[in-house]
Amino acid sequence: MSTLRLRLREETRDAHESVDALFGQHDLSTREGLATTLQAHSIALRRTLAALPDPASPHAHTLVTMITAIEQDLAALDARPSVACQIDADDTRIHPLGLIYVIAGSRLGARILLAEIRASSDPVVAAATRYFTCPQSEDMWKSVSNTLKVWTGPADEEKEIIASARTAFTWFEAAHRTVQKASTPV
Repeated sequence: MSTLRLRLREETRDAHESVDALFGQHDLSTREGLATTLQAHSIALRRTLAALPDPASPHAHTLVTMITAIEQDLAALDARPSVACQIDADDTRIHPLGLIYVIAGSRLGARILLAEIRASSDPVVAAATRYFTCPQSEDMWKSVSNTLKVWTGPADEEKEIIASARTAFTWFEAAHRTVQKASTPV
């Protein structure tokens, strides 16, 4: 029998690969590459935070901590803060578990990216790691992983969770496009 975690991984694989390809174009060992990635992540995390039904939840608190870490890293890089961006979505159909699955799961990949950042020949870049080392995000993954392991919800809710995870990936794509557009000279 397929677990929800396995279904999420399988049914969002294409969206995940698309987002990885977009962000993989950036050299995180450079100020520009790291700043672009951080700016887009900030936009996507802010959109996720706005969609959560409980702004006082532990996951919401972790997102705020992650966004703050991004803004600190951007300041250290002397990069502009994230641009404001309206990413449309019908929040009435959003399931928070799908959103948090994407955010928390991205933290596993952050460990790999962290090595690239720390290997930078630019000491400012090498030190701009608050977001990629945010300890609260590790706890978020443990929580999501445990929830998915014991999941016994109805099939309709599972579909909603998977659709919400796909939505989170589209928010990262939209955030990336917004940052790219803002950095393209007119």
